[in-house]
Amino acid sequence: MGKTSMVLQFCERKFQENYIMTIGSNFAVKEMDLPEINTFVKLQIWDLAGQQHFSFVRPPFYRGASGTVMVFDITRRESFQHILDWKQEVDQVIPDKPFIIVGNKIDLADERVVSKHEGEELAKSLGVLYYETSAKTGENLNVAFRKLVDEILSKTNT
Repeated sequence: MGKTSMVLQFCERKFQENYIMTIGSNFAVKEMDLPEINTFVKLQIWDLAGQQHFSFVRPPFYRGASGTVMVFDITRRESFQHILDWKQEVDQVIPDKPFIIVGNKIDLADERVVSKHEGEELAKSLGVLYYETSAKTGENLNVAFRKLVDEILSKTNT
């Protein structure tokens, strides 16, 4: 799906063509200055292994989360079909936390099998925001993460 690539691009502005599958988890930190609201935040981003056989590893990481990014690969319908499974898994541990849905790999538009409309409709049905990104080019990554931060901050300030 490109979660590791997304995190590396967002946090370090780097992209590597080939990655090995995440085993367990990876961790990254990103500091964001939000001068328009006079706030500075430090994001701790956990990149969790998505394979079913790692499902026992994920719940402890959810417990401390303020929000989540649910990512699918626009070139792999199966990954899109798992978004509801991910939401259910996360909701069992941290219900009502902000999340966004991200369709990644828009740089591979000619290989797209999940339409933007499908992603938007799923997000609409769940009452969340939807973004399409490219971990390779960095397109929309800052926008997506910033919107999640905004959602988290608005929840903590209400």
